[in-house]
Amino acid sequence: MERTDTMPDLVDRDAGQWHREVADRASLPTPPSMHWGWVFLLSVVTLGIFAIVWSFIQANWVRRIDPDSRATAMMGAALTCYFVGYFLAANGAPLDEDAPATTMERLGWLLELVYVLLFLGAYFAMAGTIRRVMAGYRVPMRIGGITLFFFNTLYLQGQLTWLARWQQTGQSRSRPPKLVFWLVMVVPFAAIVLAIAGPAYQAYVMRAQVASALLQAEPLKQQVLDAIGRNRAWPQDNSEAGLKEAGAYASANLAGFEVQAMEEGTALVTTFGGNAPAPLRGRQLAFIAEGHDGVISWTCESPDIDPSYLPAECR
Repeated sequence: MERTDTMPDLVDRDAGQWHREVADRASLPTPPSMHWGWVFLLSVVTLGIFAIVWSFIQANWVRRIDPDSRATAMMGAALTCYFVGYFLAANGAPLDEDAPATTMERLGWLLELVYVLLFLGAYFAMAGTIRRVMAGYRVPMRIGGITLFFFNTLYLQGQLTWLARWQQTGQSRSRPPKLVFWLVMVVPFAAIVLAIAGPAYQAYVMRAQVASALLQAEPLKQQVLDAIGRNRAWPQDNSEAGLKEAGAYASANLAGFEVQAMEEGTALVTTFGGNAPAPLRGRQLAFIAEGHDGVISWTCESPDIDPSYLPAECR
């Protein structure tokens, strides 16, 4: 059998390729490899100061792999705009809250907007540089723009930590973290939003229920006025007001409407029934007719409903 010498050639070729890959990884400046979770924790503990410092560390590393990068300069300009804008907005605000904003205050808020644009622009520039440079190392970097927009410092740090591991081991199978940011950050944010929006929605529902009661009372108020015109007296009950029994006017959330006597005037009272929301259940809403200078007018009030659920005319 004839012997070939191709096997040593293949081994030499594989060994040479491996050495070239190791040399390529070694030529890359070592990325900052702190886990993004530590960056987040230290940023919280230092009230955001560590996040500012770390963003400059990231920008300086990008400048090492691309001396033409302007991310560090953009970060510096953004930070300057933030502090100057904060000073102008704080010191330029008028003493009277109802007074229009001063020119200094407007300029301050404008600089705050410029800060945001420069800060985000620096991160998108860094992401573009990393993608371009790492393509030369045959390492495709998929840095999502939406995730970078919302989680800039932490998300980019996840990419850099992944790069540091690739440089040390050559492993590139597992991708940099992305979904975890949405799970860790968005879920608590959604919980906070629900905690804030929940009471607001409940108040909206209560006000809607009260508004519905006001609408249901309108035709009955007119019947009471008609009875006053006919009898020249304040009705003392439903019968004198020309109305059916109170329960006949019950609805999904109201137990009915009842006419009650007053010293000078008459009241049309409704009670929220068992199907009404808990904060209104069993509570009363009264529509009071009184005469002033020969003119009958209606007012609205409640002895036990939270005033925040009542329209302005009923408080």
